[in-house]
Amino acid sequence: MKLLAFHKLGENRGSPRVWLESRRLETLGFAVGSPFVVEVRAKGVRLRIAELGTHRVARRRAAGGMRPIIDVANRTVLAPLAPWREVKIEATAGLIDITPSVRAFAIQRRLLARPPFRTLEIFAGGGTLSAAIARHRDFRLVAGVEIDPRFADVWQAAHHEAVLIQADIRRIHPSEYPRHEVLVAAIPCTSHSLLGRAKKSLRGKPELGESGDLFLCISALVATHLPLACVFENVPSFRTSLAGQALTHHLRQLGYHIYETVLDPHKEWDEPQDRRRWLMVATLQPGFSLQAPMVPFAGDLSRFIDSPSASDRPDAERIAGSIAALTRHHERHRALGHGFGFSTVTQASSRVPTIVRSYHKINVGPFVETDFGPRLLRQHEVERLMGCAIDCEHYATAIEILGQGVQTRVFRSVINQLSAFLQNQSPNTLPIK
Repeated sequence: MKLLAFHKLGENRGSPRVWLESRRLETLGFAVGSPFVVEVRAKGVRLRIAELGTHRVARRRAAGGMRPIIDVANRTVLAPLAPWREVKIEATAGLIDITPSVRAFAIQRRLLARPPFRTLEIFAGGGTLSAAIARHRDFRLVAGVEIDPRFADVWQAAHHEAVLIQADIRRIHPSEYPRHEVLVAAIPCTSHSLLGRAKKSLRGKPELGESGDLFLCISALVATHLPLACVFENVPSFRTSLAGQALTHHLRQLGYHIYETVLDPHKEWDEPQDRRRWLMVATLQPGFSLQAPMVPFAGDLSRFIDSPSASDRPDAERIAGSIAALTRHHERHRALGHGFGFSTVTQASSRVPTIVRSYHKINVGPFVETDFGPRLLRQHEVERLMGCAIDCEHYATAIEILGQGVQTRVFRSVINQLSAFLQNQSPNTLPIK
């Protein structure tokens, strides 16, 4: 018989602790009261039955009799195991070998990583999140994953040296991803947003939507590669969904320390757009906390929206028919008490409503007020609002990328704070878990 077990390395009063409890110990020669010695080996320690042993097998009363217990808590004899978080226990007749597990090696390797940190981006879109990373000296984008060929082309054009994996992540085995220390993902929100749940009848069950299960692939990826840090974002309602809670719980069980918040760019980050987002930062080291500047946007949109000009006329005339249809639709719903409407902004406005990915379809605002009627925001205006320039001449594609992306200025601050945190951590000072 052989006993195989995997455990977190325990701790007792600051010293590493090995605890093994099993009736199988008795059949392997480690019966209650048996003496044994602890031998230090190159890759761990060995427990060996010995007549003049310095330790003895303890016991615990259990149903049907006594259960043997190995309990060793000694800083000196367990010194080879002290740097590791988890151990692998292999027991044969009269011998128990305790070595770091493969997971322990992977975790320690990540903790020893130094910048530039190799970074993998999942659900890369057209690159609004990677734009916050690409020019940072402490991070190096090694790959991105994007299923839409239009967005993939834009992302690849911005990151020539990185590998673009164009695929549904459900089709990618975790072992096929390149090595990385940092994982970032703007998790698709089409099934988790309040609008998406309503449109697709997913109330109470967003995980069953077309993209609602993708958090499972992320969990598998993290469990396989154990990156030093993960940065995930989604709509605020994702945080309380089953998917969000399951992802958070699973990462904690894997040994990650979780920081969660809801970003409010307009009230806290001096941004004109009120696009609130859930943010999770998961790190192998404890202690990360994001410091928001807590500065509300107090200016107007004059820095973001073009000044009135003759070019407003053709832009307004082009969508005049759609605006008229929206107005009639608004009036019908207002008569029914539904409160339907669309928003408009000017240079004097102090806030911009969320710009959605379908904005180019002229089915929702915000529209810019002009002397000739409402017009769509121009691509460069949306880029200013989002803090990210998109190298794409096709308006609809660029707007989809920006509308489903992140506000790059905010996430640049998130990445800067994460960089400072990772470099201030020393694995030698981390507590045993």
